[in-house]
Amino acid sequence: MVKDSFLPLVRVWNVFFNPEKTFETLKNGITWKDVWFPVVILLIATLVTIQLTYPVQIKESRQMIMRMDNLTDQQKEAMLDRISGDKDTAPAQSLIIGGVTPLVTAFFIAAVYLFVGNFFGGGNAKYWMLFAVTLHINMVDVLSSIVKVPLMLAQKTMMVHTSLAILFDKADLSNVWFRIAMQADLFRVWKLILWMIAFRVIYKYSAQKSLVLTGIIWVFASVLMVILQGLSPMA
Repeated sequence: MVKDSFLPLVRVWNVFFNPEKTFETLKNGITWKDVWFPVVILLIATLVTIQLTYPVQIKESRQMIMRMDNLTDQQKEAMLDRISGDKDTAPAQSLIIGGVTPLVTAFFIAAVYLFVGNFFGGGNAKYWMLFAVTLHINMVDVLSSIVKVPLMLAQKTMMVHTSLAILFDKADLSNVWFRIAMQADLFRVWKLILWMIAFRVIYKYSAQKSLVLTGIIWVFASVLMVILQGLSPMA
């Protein structure tokens, strides 16, 4: 039997290699001990990513400001001054906001899946169980950062892709087909599969019902992302 002190590590490991086992253990009851480890991993991964990619973010922010035709030269200059400073070190404000964002996002995502699973699916799961599941599934985002950050630093752009967007000649957010292709991302599809497995384990739904319910969320999220990316100043 695995010692209790190693269970958080084993759960995270099994997300990638035996997700059913992770979701089964979370279904059997959770405490704060079941969420601290993925929270720490997400926090560290987020802060490291922000710090490493900050110079690239600053460079792209300056380019974006210069492309804003609706601003006067004085307004552009004021915005450029606001983001100037030590371009190699992320300010504390960015680190704090970046560190809080994954947790806030996880709270929201858990609520969405709980609503769909309980209301539309007719199941009966508890919020904190879905929150713990969300944190563990978000370990895929950590792996995504490990893959993408070196590419960002090598290519000196935040627009790197592990999706069908690689089939396009250039990154163009004004192209709706490019934005749609971005949604077919390897890591997003991976998370969809994990959510389908989680619904089968937690709610005892069939594979088909689990796919339909989680797929609906995935499609709505993708449509929202396509719209928001089209409204981005970078489009």
